[in-house]
Amino acid sequence: MKISGKLTIRSLLVAGMLFSTAAMADVYLKGAEIAKLIVGNTIEGKYEACSSGGKDFQEHYTSDGKIRGQERPCAQEGQWQHYQGFWKVKDDKFCVNLGSGRIGGCFDYVANPDGTVTRLMEGGKSSIVFQIIDGNPDHL
Repeated sequence: MKISGKLTIRSLLVAGMLFSTAAMADVYLKGAEIAKLIVGNTIEGKYEACSSGGKDFQEHYTSDGKIRGQERPCAQEGQWQHYQGFWKVKDDKFCVNLGSGRIGGCFDYVANPDGTVTRLMEGGKSSIVFQIIDGNPDHL
């Protein structure tokens, strides 16, 4: 799998540092910016830490506002559970609705120096960290 978005994320970090009065380690992404990075691609990460019942997940975002995802118990092989949802950009935030009790809403996102992206809950608390993978390699 080829990871996408790292060059773009690093470019955003450099731009943020150049135009900031105090160089910040993180760059906040507006809704349209995160959409540009992930639509047409797949994100992959973990919901919560493995030790607290977390799950591995993959989600593919399509240009028509759909999300097709899969999850399984953290660090286990096989037995993916599939789900569907929707995304949109609203009030400069990237919003997801994943249904079936999964966390949804409109969130802020931060580009990390290692090329990953963090979704933030209200109050700036980290929700999930994910990487961006080119296209839809697992045919979600």
